Formats: sequence, C-alpha cells, structure tokens
Amino acid sequence: MINPPCPRENQLLESLGRGFVIPDLREHLQSCPSCSELHLVAGALLDDRTQALGEASVPSATAMWLRLQIRQQHELQAISRRSLMIGQALTLSVALVLIGAMFSAEIASGVRQLLGAIRISTPLLLVLVTWLLLAPIGGWAAIRGK
Repeated sequence: MINPPCPRENQLLESLGRGFVIPDLREHLQSCPSCSELHLVAGALLDDRTQALGEASVPSATAMWLRLQIRQQHELQAISRRSLMIGQALTLSVALVLIGAMFSAEIASGVRQLLGAIRISTPLLLVLVTWLLLAPIGGWAAIRGK
C-alpha cells in the first residue's frame, strides 16, 4: 500500500544528508509510516554510498600525471593532423587553380571538341553526371568512416 506523502519528507532527507536526525524528527518517524519508510530506504542508500566512497581506489598522483600527459599528447597530435590536412587541402586548391589558369584556353577548346565528338544519350548522360557528383561524396564518407 502506498503511503500518502508527508510534508516533513524534505526535512528528513536533509537530516539524512547531514548524517544525523534531530530528536523531533525521530519522534515523528514513530508515527508517520511514509517518513519511516523513507528513512529506511534513503538511509540504506546513503550507507551504501558512504561505503562505496570509502572503498573507492584513488589512483596515485604519478598515474594521474602520466594519464594527463598522454591525453595532452593525443590532443596535440589531433590538432597537428587537422592543421596538416587543412594545409594539404589549400595546397591542392592553389595548384588546381594555377593549372586551370595556365591551361584554361587549351582545356576549354579540348572539352568543346570532346563534347562535340561524343554522342551520348540523355539517360546515359544523367547516370554519368550522377556518378561524377556522388563519387567524391562516397570517397569522403569512406575516409571519414575510419
């Protein structure tokens, strides 16, 4: 059977959190089934918590210092990898722009001649364009999946 809530439950919880119950509240526990049940359950949980904190092993300062050093090293490596990746992407972009600028006239006339010589049906052209758009996205997703 569920006991109705008591207005003194919060006061009881605060007392249990401090580690002692005042005599006035002890007398109330005798007459209030809701508070006595709360005292039983919350007291057991707080006892378990105190016991767990007492049994918890704290690593030594040396172990914590080594973990911190390893973590900092991994973070610095990640920052370096990102910086290198950005630098490589910028270098590749600049190289492509320079190549495009140097050979733009020749490339444009070659593309026009190639497109004029090739007769492709519309469905085949759509498949080719779709593949050309999705291939880089698939490559990016495969690289990011690592």
